[in-house]
Amino acid sequence: MFAAIHLPGNPSAGEELSNLGLQFSPQIEQTSGNTIVFSIAPLRRLLGSPYQIASEICRYGNERKLRANLAIAADPDTAILLSRNFSGVTLVTPGEEKSKLAPLPVSALFGHNPDFDPHLLETLGRWGIKTCGELSQLPETGITERMGNAGVYLRGLAAGEIRRPLRLASLTTSYEAGMELESSVGLLEPLLFLLGRVLGELCDRLRSQSVAARLLHAKFRLEEQKEYDCELEFPVPLAEHQTLLKLLQLHLERHGPPAPVTGFTVRLEPTAPKQLQGGMFVPPTPAPDKLQITLARISGMVGKENVGSPVLSNTHRPDAFQLSIPAITGELAPTPLIEKQPGEEILRLAIRLFRPALSARVKVNDAAPQRVIANGVKGVVLRFAGPWKTSGEWWAPTAWSREEWDVALDDGALYRIYQETQTRSWFVEGVYD
Repeated sequence: MFAAIHLPGNPSAGEELSNLGLQFSPQIEQTSGNTIVFSIAPLRRLLGSPYQIASEICRYGNERKLRANLAIAADPDTAILLSRNFSGVTLVTPGEEKSKLAPLPVSALFGHNPDFDPHLLETLGRWGIKTCGELSQLPETGITERMGNAGVYLRGLAAGEIRRPLRLASLTTSYEAGMELESSVGLLEPLLFLLGRVLGELCDRLRSQSVAARLLHAKFRLEEQKEYDCELEFPVPLAEHQTLLKLLQLHLERHGPPAPVTGFTVRLEPTAPKQLQGGMFVPPTPAPDKLQITLARISGMVGKENVGSPVLSNTHRPDAFQLSIPAITGELAPTPLIEKQPGEEILRLAIRLFRPALSARVKVNDAAPQRVIANGVKGVVLRFAGPWKTSGEWWAPTAWSREEWDVALDDGALYRIYQETQTRSWFVEGVYD
């Protein structure tokens, strides 16, 4: 059973009605500025029958000088419709909803839900349907064929047959917490102990809402009215406070506050958690949170700019790449297979690049290399192919231009060498397998 309270002529009485409804239920649906509805099922044991519950609601309303309409019915929509269209107190026993709603005009249904297409009301008028009773008598099959799902829903409202849960407003959850310290803290270990308590509370809120954190922002209040901010962004959303605390610890060990801390505030930005599905035929990958901690530790030793996965740069410069934080998905990308045509022989050479390229001395005869000497590479050129001239980015400080050769030396190996045309320097780039 549900109770609906409507205060006619006062569309801004939402707060007063909410305070009245909260006296009887902690869960209230605010359907408009002057209408609320809530369940009275838990009140049956405390107050008795629906008549006694209605009497108690009226008593509270009179004490607050609210001249409102009250309706009690088996479903929320019927209670709302009756409270908006009948003055005083209206009680409907289960099974009588259809007869009680029958005299209401069809236009009352469109006032109940303003999202209805107004052309449906015109169509019903052309059919001669003026009341909810006449609409509820129409066959459902015919309504479906001519009006679709919207018509079926209208007919269900008119007959009091719609059963739905309350549409409760979701409470806004704050993912920000802090602490004011009685005395300043200058050591990292006691500060981490306090941060762990706050992060534990925030992660409990994250898990209660089935979300995770993609960003952590910490603001530290220092002595002499100073502040220190730090921000951590995670490649994969996290919800475990031990992992968040460890990542924050690794960051503060490298970039700690410059003065003792007198207070702090931690804020987490929520997002949908990452759903990982393991495969039966792929090797297992490390847990995302452990991988992030490992990357953070490596960053502390070699620098953040030297950690990541190599990604090809958008340039024609040979072997140009940059490091980026890897996307942690838990799945390995499938390796494309090369289809071999019947009767076709595929011969491919693999080159092992030297990084950095080996500085070399090259003896040239008639503009062609004759002898190559480098660290670990020495020999006379037996055969060669080239040169292949490449250049680019002439408009930028990173301009490059070079001539490449493939040479077979008398040591039995095949090498790729090149000369930078600006400096006339030679290098051994790699060796072919």
